[in-house]
Amino acid sequence: MAYDEHLADRMRGIIAALGGADEVKMMGGLCFMRDGRMSCGVIGERAMIRLGKDAAAEALKKPGVEQMEIGGGRIANAFVTLLPELVDDEAALSHWIARGVGFADALPPKVQRRR
Repeated sequence: MAYDEHLADRMRGIIAALGGADEVKMMGGLCFMRDGRMSCGVIGERAMIRLGKDAAAEALKKPGVEQMEIGGGRIANAFVTLLPELVDDEAALSHWIARGVGFADALPPKVQRRR
């Protein structure tokens, strides 16, 4: 599945202002990683935001916010996807990206596994 390059470019600009992120293609889309932790991304035409389980459940009460489905019909409880009309303007997109980046930045450092 291809992802919306225009939305990805908009997200890149916002994330750059928040200190940047590494980009990784995964899950059929593009994910923005902060210190190895997923914060947000683009899947198809939708923005994907990592909020954590509790905040994601709360966000689902808002119009335009939906559960993120992963392979086999499973739900990613810590993530939501946003309908395109919800993030049409930069202020709205910035708000959601800042929430995802804030969540990822608050996680404990990743432990490197030995191979």
